[in-house]
Amino acid sequence: MERSAEVEAVVAQFYDAMGRGDIEAAQGLLSSHLTAVIGTDYAEWWTGYEAACAALAAQLEAAGEFGFEPGSLRGFCLGDVGWFEDRASLGLDYGDFLPVRVTGVLRKEGGRWLLVQMHVSLGTPNADVGMTDLPV
Repeated sequence: MERSAEVEAVVAQFYDAMGRGDIEAAQGLLSSHLTAVIGTDYAEWWTGYEAACAALAAQLEAAGEFGFEPGSLRGFCLGDVGWFEDRASLGLDYGDFLPVRVTGVLRKEGGRWLLVQMHVSLGTPNADVGMTDLPV
């Protein structure tokens, strides 16, 4: 396993495309073998390339853009499989940023890294769900 600047660059390109509202560029970074894109809302679970592309297009059409800002983006790879983790910020249309956690898996296909799975989540404090005795 090694740190991968290439994986990190693809994730940054995806963030940039979403921030510009460029659905074609964002979709161009998704593998046709994509398994799922999971968003922050419980209902945001899109299985497969077609469903994920349609959902991202609909969301960008409604919102105009999703300004992801990397936080502590780290990408890794082992052979033709890569993965990343990030404590990013998601720009909201009224100017605020929401802290999100983003993870995903990529695969090298035809010499290009493409996303095969992505998950965006909101951290919920343990105390908010009644787990006050867990160490953090």
